[in-house]
Amino acid sequence: MASKKQVSKLKKTVVEDFPRPSAGQRVTLWDTEVKGFGVRVASSGTRTYILRYRVIGGRTEPQRTFTIGQHGSPWTTDQARKRALDLLTQVRAGIDPAEVRDAGRKEAEATAGVRADRMFALVADRWFKQHVVAGGLRSEDDIRGVLDRDLKPAFADHTVDEITKELVAEVVEKIGDRSHDAANKAFKWLRQMLNWCAKEKGILQASSLEGAGLPYKEGRRTRTLSLMEIVVVWVALDGLPQPFRAFYRLLILLGQRLREVANVPWSEFDMEAGDWVIPATRTKNQRDHLVPMSEQAITIVEALQPEAALRRGPAITTDGKVGISGFSKLKERVDELVAELVASSEEARALVGAGVAEWVVHDLRRSLATGCQGLGVPIAVTEAVLNHASGSLSGIVGLYQLYDYYDEKADALQRWGDLLDAALACWARGDVAGILALNPARRTRRRRRREKQVESGV
Repeated sequence: MASKKQVSKLKKTVVEDFPRPSAGQRVTLWDTEVKGFGVRVASSGTRTYILRYRVIGGRTEPQRTFTIGQHGSPWTTDQARKRALDLLTQVRAGIDPAEVRDAGRKEAEATAGVRADRMFALVADRWFKQHVVAGGLRSEDDIRGVLDRDLKPAFADHTVDEITKELVAEVVEKIGDRSHDAANKAFKWLRQMLNWCAKEKGILQASSLEGAGLPYKEGRRTRTLSLMEIVVVWVALDGLPQPFRAFYRLLILLGQRLREVANVPWSEFDMEAGDWVIPATRTKNQRDHLVPMSEQAITIVEALQPEAALRRGPAITTDGKVGISGFSKLKERVDELVAELVASSEEARALVGAGVAEWVVHDLRRSLATGCQGLGVPIAVTEAVLNHASGSLSGIVGLYQLYDYYDEKADALQRWGDLLDAALACWARGDVAGILALNPARRTRRRRRREKQVESGV
């Protein structure tokens, strides 16, 4: 309804004590000192300062109302009156405050729209879809993990224009506290994404990381876990719930890549034959890969879902919809469990001393390869187990070698599984010497020394 009008010199007590109008009505209380300045009181009790004015042109111009703000913080009566005087100065100068306000709102809305289109996460998703997926990059799963785990959360409040060297340095340093390798990966893919924005899409005039080198020195990793260390890790995994325990033990037994195991669907398993066929779409080198699983691995896989009729979707999952994730936190928990076992077990300390030296999940692949070499498995077979396109399987041999070493791979993985079984049996009976004697790297020499000791009665 139309406002009722009252006139008074506005001050705090007058504004706050003025009674509310009846429901559905408003009352405007006009100031006697500043023309057009007033406070509008609604039936709800809300009190809003306003300024009514005419732009230059006289009485023929319609009156306009400019809302200053509600009474209370930050608008006191004195502050609102000062604002009204500033606005009237603009009016006398031929400036319409309402037009300035509306233009500012439109500009802010336009700026917000542009900013929304340039937010890091949105541009990162475009890059991933148009460059990584469409380009068939073999590191697709790895890149997705880097984006979701490290880059998107770090730059959630920033546009791509705001990704400066200084900001990147801060983010990379935090990641580096966890892992230098992870920091280098994050930096590498971020640099590639910003270069794509600048050179291919014109989203940026230039990349802030153009020509920048990796933050940490890269060296070829040579870390392998000994049989003794693997036994300690395996036993410590008893503290992990399923399916995470099965995930790590399959990594140890089969030596396949982290995300190949984590995201395996039941459809890739032939449980009758005991085979796992990883399609080219999920392998790093984009080649189909057949893994003849050891009996130990088959037992672990079957236990993930004992009912064959229910083996649908992802095999290693917590919700039945997607494979597991959160690998960094999971590895931290594994390290904690290993440390707890070493601290509480004399046998563990006899095997690994003060503890298992720093290792990463990928080292388990190298450990299997080293273990197979110690067992006398030919390098070509080990390369076939790992699905490597290098060494004796590279070049022309790799292109035309149709024989896939199926029987040899099956034998190698079974021998590796049996070795772990034997070592774990020794652990169960507290036979540390037995585990040391099984170590493939020193196996023959230790066995001979042990036989001599038995013969001599030592």
